[in-house]
Amino acid sequence: MRAILLLTAATTLAVGLSACSRDSGSSLPRPSKPFCEAAHRYDVRVEKRVGIGEQIRLVQQMADHAPKDIARDTAVFLDALERRRDGDTSVVDNPKIEDAVNNVNRRAAQGCDFYRSNTGGGI
Repeated sequence: MRAILLLTAATTLAVGLSACSRDSGSSLPRPSKPFCEAAHRYDVRVEKRVGIGEQIRLVQQMADHAPKDIARDTAVFLDALERRRDGDTSVVDNPKIEDAVNNVNRRAAQGCDFYRSNTGGGI
C-alpha cells in the first residue's frame, strides 16, 4: 500500500509542478475532450487516495484517448500501475516510469487548462 501511495504522491506532485511551466507544450494541439475529462477525473480521484484499481481504470481511459505525442508515455504509466497492482515493486521510483508519468501529467495540465484561472482580477 505504501508503494502505491508513493507512486500516487509522485503523480500528484508532478501535476502541481507542471502547472508552473506554462510555455512548454504550448505549440501542441489541445488534447481531446475524453482525454481531458479522464485526466481531470484522475487528478481529482488520486487526491482522495483511491485504490490502484480505480487509478488503472482512469489511466486506461486516458490511454484510450491520449494525444499521439504522449501515447507511449501513457501506455508506460498504465503498464506501471498494472504491474504494481500485480506486486512488481520495480516500478516504484523507476526514473523512466517517473518521466512518463510526468510527461502525461504535464500534457494534461497544460493542454487541458487544469489550472487556468477564471477569475476576473482583483486580489
